[in-house]
Amino acid sequence: MIRVVRIGSRLDVAGATVGLVAMAVSLTPSLLPRPAWGQGLVSGLAFAVGYGVGVLLWRGLARLSRGRLPDAAEARAWIVALIGLAGAAVIMPFALGWQNSVREAVGMPDTNGFDWLVAALGFAAGSWLAFAIGRGVAAGYRRLWALISPRMPGRRSRPRLATVASGATTVVAMLVVASLGLSALSLLLTLASQHANRQYDPEYAQPTSPLRSGSPDSLVAWEDLGQAGVKIVAGGPNAAEIELVTGVPAEEPIRVYVGVDVPGSFDERAQLAVDELERTGAAERSVLMIAGTTGSGWLDPAAIDGFEYLHAGDTALVALQYGATGSPVSALLTPDLSQDGTSALVHAVTDWWATLPEDDRPQLVVYGLSLGSFGIQAAFDDAADLLASTEGAVLAGTPSFTPIWSQEQDARDEGSPYTLPVLDDGEHVRWADAWGGLETLGGAWDSTRLAYLQHGNDPIVWIGPRVIWAEPEWLKPGQRSESVSDDMVWIPVVTAFQGVIDLILSTAVPEDAGHKYGNLAVDGLHQVTGDAGLDADAIDRIRFVIEQYDTFSPVAN
Repeated sequence: MIRVVRIGSRLDVAGATVGLVAMAVSLTPSLLPRPAWGQGLVSGLAFAVGYGVGVLLWRGLARLSRGRLPDAAEARAWIVALIGLAGAAVIMPFALGWQNSVREAVGMPDTNGFDWLVAALGFAAGSWLAFAIGRGVAAGYRRLWALISPRMPGRRSRPRLATVASGATTVVAMLVVASLGLSALSLLLTLASQHANRQYDPEYAQPTSPLRSGSPDSLVAWEDLGQAGVKIVAGGPNAAEIELVTGVPAEEPIRVYVGVDVPGSFDERAQLAVDELERTGAAERSVLMIAGTTGSGWLDPAAIDGFEYLHAGDTALVALQYGATGSPVSALLTPDLSQDGTSALVHAVTDWWATLPEDDRPQLVVYGLSLGSFGIQAAFDDAADLLASTEGAVLAGTPSFTPIWSQEQDARDEGSPYTLPVLDDGEHVRWADAWGGLETLGGAWDSTRLAYLQHGNDPIVWIGPRVIWAEPEWLKPGQRSESVSDDMVWIPVVTAFQGVIDLILSTAVPEDAGHKYGNLAVDGLHQVTGDAGLDADAIDRIRFVIEQYDTFSPVAN
């Protein structure tokens, strides 16, 4: 049996050695800078995980060697701490340089002494938490072993085989318990999300305009909109605010939203959204946007408000909520919901739109951020189908597991970088990572346009399973983005681990970096959908207004 020694008394030397190496590796540069507490927490977790790996490896080797290797030695924790401090003194200059190079790439100031104090506290909390979990797992293993081992047949006649069988059975039993625990956690998260979805922010009042879902005239009840839907239909600029910013006469925008609490299947809810579009007169508007939501039903207010400013309110927006859990939970536990729900909406709206007179119907565009981008693309067979079925698309922060995006990336013109591809000289599809980037190609851009917006340091776009064992394209010479630190190199397993942490903290950065696309989405929508005849000053005013937005996190939502 492996005995995990309580931290604070004595520590396994092999485990502590690997743990200190893991802690040092956790300080290597990644895609995004982290808050001090986050870096400390990660380093603490890395130390504890490395400790466990070191213990398992050494004791496994010792058993396999049949006495040729000594059992692992133990040392007092304070001795390990002194060794760790000495190692930290050696690596600190490198770590400071690494972390500051990542911060510089996104325009953040260098770290200071207070940051490292906070990081030290985070390290203590992270290592304590991981050791506590490790002790719990070890205790559970011992209890299951005590239950299983005495009942294993052949315990006396073939003790070695019985011991191996007992161990394997215990591991399987633990996996079953863990699976049941994850299922229970999933259920609890779903129930908690559903409860939160029904808790409305009192700042958002029920709309009185018949042009909004949830109003007294609406086919969708206010009580069924959900927390995210309420903010969408009760938020955004009105005609007077749009006119004030743009300087041109404006209309009241149409916003249609169908919440997850509306009874019926996805197809039935999608048809209800179409009925709402007809009720509000969406067919008379200049531009109709189908918006793919994130896991909780959220839409980036900077993007949808900017869209309405650009077209002086002569717009209709339609969205459908397919779930109430945040995007990370939704992507892991219920990935089909974003595909099924968004696809149902896209198909219903595009079928309805196709019945309208071709020379007198709104421009049809699709928009999605993060899991919303994934859901939008799931509604089409490929990029050609998307372009044939719509009149434009703006897709931001597309997750790395999205098939159409991957196909377009791989089909890029020879010599163009993976992080910012060029395809067919930009005839139909273009990529951008900064305002104005969609205009940099000299050739003509077809009237039906697909714009991918992706920052070179957005982990949701770049981190996938292959990063564990293979150097990714986006880190190779000539392919990497200027927003990625020159000090970042691929390290097997480590880069994937760092990327997962970056993914969790992908919005703890300034605007126009990581997974934050509010400003850039407005430029993308302008390039794809045009505007209401606005002059350059009006566009600048819209950009100024949108840059003031303090948007919610698309990762949490």
